This record gives sequence, structure tokens and C-alpha cells, in this order.
Amino acid sequence: MNGLKQEKIKETLNATRKRRKRQIPRVYQLKLQNLSKKDRKKLDRLFLEAKWLYNYVVADIENRLTKDSWKLKEVEIKTPEGFEKRDINTLSSQMRQGIIERIKIQGIKKKFRVLGLHQIPENSEPANAQLVKKPSGYYLYLTCYLQKEKALEEIKKKQTRQPIGIDLGIKHQITLSNGEKISWYAEETKRLKKLQKTLSRKQKGSKNYFKTKLKIQKEWEYIQNKRKDALNKAISHLKKFSLIAIQNDSIKGWHEGYFGKQVQNTGIGGITARLKRLATLIPVFFVDRYEPTTQVCSFCGHRQKIPLSERTYKCPLCGKEIDRDVNSAKNILKIAVEKLKGEGKLLKTLPVDCGEVTPVEWAITHGEAGSLPL
Repeated sequence: MNGLKQEKIKETLNATRKRRKRQIPRVYQLKLQNLSKKDRKKLDRLFLEAKWLYNYVVADIENRLTKDSWKLKEVEIKTPEGFEKRDINTLSSQMRQGIIERIKIQGIKKKFRVLGLHQIPENSEPANAQLVKKPSGYYLYLTCYLQKEKALEEIKKKQTRQPIGIDLGIKHQITLSNGEKISWYAEETKRLKKLQKTLSRKQKGSKNYFKTKLKIQKEWEYIQNKRKDALNKAISHLKKFSLIAIQNDSIKGWHEGYFGKQVQNTGIGGITARLKRLATLIPVFFVDRYEPTTQVCSFCGHRQKIPLSERTYKCPLCGKEIDRDVNSAKNILKIAVEKLKGEGKLLKTLPVDCGEVTPVEWAITHGEAGSLPL
């Protein structure tokens, strides 16, 4: 009987792997609605015990990370008054087994109403869900698999045969080789600064202190959502191009340098990660960060040093004048096309002296951070 069961499991796994090759993953965010005080109390306790157990094991991995760690029913935590022992009652034994990597939600049999089900396609295949706690409430991150062919059809309906080069920047976050510029900026709000001043005057550990702290967390979430929304709209616009070429710039280096505040307030560091995920459907080519795309004339190929303060590229050889960022974006596209031609991936000629790139299988990157998989 055990042998037959194992064979069935193997067959099921093999069938799933074959099916996944023709599918793409998508994560949908659903918000839990109409939570009672009892529901919130239980969910809060669930996350609290998960934090206690995780921190307890991590604090002394050499001695506490054993095969029997999941059997712990009591942990010692650090408080302002010293160390105290706390009971682990809400977490099930199976939750404890996966606490270090992930916390599995079990034992909650009640049905919850969620907001956002309309965004999930009818023919999608749900795979797993993660319960995430945010300042604004509880959310389910539902991972679904969609048919790759259908997703490609939807994109091709709006897609043009034009390739595009992208130059990332500080003043204009995205500059395209066709001259388009996309900018957004979501800085810290006046309300956030006011709340931070209010928090500094509150007694640490008091009820008003925690109320103000929660308001600050909600305000930060609002600012982050604005940045994500701008990024989503930019990526949606880029989907219409048949080939995307971008330089693999060190955004982290920008953040640590003179432009830290501008980089933080725009969140342009997420563009590269989003384009890597988009590469499962649209060809995306990453140009080496050390390519001198800013110094080279996109018309004649002449190279010269140009200071950062000079925003117009003037070529002394051919006499052309062009916006510095547009010139860089054009060079990025040229480099990508030449590389792809050398690899034999360009098949047809496009109307802008470039080629159409056949879709290439790229590794799927999962960028959603999870807390509690269902």
C-alpha cells in the first residue's frame, strides 16, 4: 500500500511540474473584512507567538535549533523589566515545525470575507496563500498560476512591434529611447512629520504611545502604496513594447551616495526586480552597468567625457545635440540589439532599425515577501 501511495504522489508531482512549465505565477492581495474583536485578538496572538518562538530560537541557534525545537510550549523573551517566560498556546505543532522558514496557518476554521476577489481570473489555478499583517489590517497574498499562452495573448493585444531602451535617473525616474520621460515622487507627508513629533512627546510604553505609533505605521504604508502605484503604472506602460533594454545600474550605490533621499522617495530600486519578473512574458535585456552609455554619441559613436551637470550631449564630431538621458537610452537599446544579433535571437526587422526578439525563457523570480503561508 505504501508503495502504491508513493507512486501516486510521484505521478501527481510530475504532472504538476509539467503543468507549471506552461503557466506563470501571479500574486493577488486580498484584504480580510469585517473582523470582530475576537478575530483580531486571535490573529494578533498568532503573530505574537510566532515572533516569540522565532526570536527565541534565533537568539541561540547552536543550542535551540534542533529537531525537537517545534515541541517548545514555553519560551523566554526579553522585556524592559528583564526576561519573562511566555506560553505558546495558539500555534499548532505543525506551525511550530515551520516557524523558522514559514508559519503555516491552521486551526482557524472560520470563513472570512475578503476584498479583491474580482481581480483573480476565472481560469487561474490557486497554489498557496500567505497571511500578512499590515498596519491597515490583515491581507491574504494568494498565489495563482495562469496559462502562459493566455497571458501572452492579453499582452500582445496592446503590444507594438517597437523595442525600447530605458535609462534610469534621479530627476526623471525613467527616460525612454523614444524621448518619453516618466517621473514620480512620493515624499514624507506633513502628517507623518507631525505624528513623529507627537510620538517623541509621549511616554514610552503608554497606550497613547502605541496609538500614535500605529498611526505612523499607517502613514508609512500609505506613502509606500503611492510609490508602488506609480511603479505599477510605469511597468504597465512598458509592457506594450516588444523588447525592453535597461542598464543594470547599482541603485544601492545611488542610495548610499548623494541621491539617497531622492532614490528612497521614488522607489526606483524596484524597477529592475519588476522587469526581471516581466521577462517571463516579454524579452528584457540587461546591459552591463559599466558600459559607457552616457559618454558615447548615439548617432556616430564618438566617445567623450561629459560632466553630470551637463544635461545635453553635444557631439563635436557629427555636431548632433540630444538630451543626455535620451542619448543614454538609445545607446542601451543599441547594445542590447547588437548582443542579441550576435546570439542569433533577432529574426525580423523592426521599424526603428532594430529586430524583433523571440520570447526567451527566463527564470521566474518570486518577489513577494511572505509571513504566514496557508
